[in-house]
Amino acid sequence: MLGKYESMIILAPNLSATDIEAEKTKVTELIAELGGELVKTDNWGIKPLSYEINKFREGYYVINYFNMNTQKINFIDRHYRLNEKIIRHNIIKLDTEEQE
Repeated sequence: MLGKYESMIILAPNLSATDIEAEKTKVTELIAELGGELVKTDNWGIKPLSYEINKFREGYYVINYFNMNTQKINFIDRHYRLNEKIIRHNIIKLDTEEQE
């Protein structure tokens, strides 16, 4: 079953611009490998965090909107959890109207 998703990752603010681009590419390639379709990416840049995470007070925010088989979302979640450069993440299933 195909679902529409929003995924936000917060990358460590001490990463270089090259590292940030590499991490964003890894995520978009993983979505494609799992048969997903990337709809849009929003780069919010470095923003303050609501509370300190791993001694960081800010993070680099990236939001991806994509369509994917609901049974494969766990693979993306696992990638986020194992990646030390991602300090926080979430994956939200969207209603059809929210993404359009």
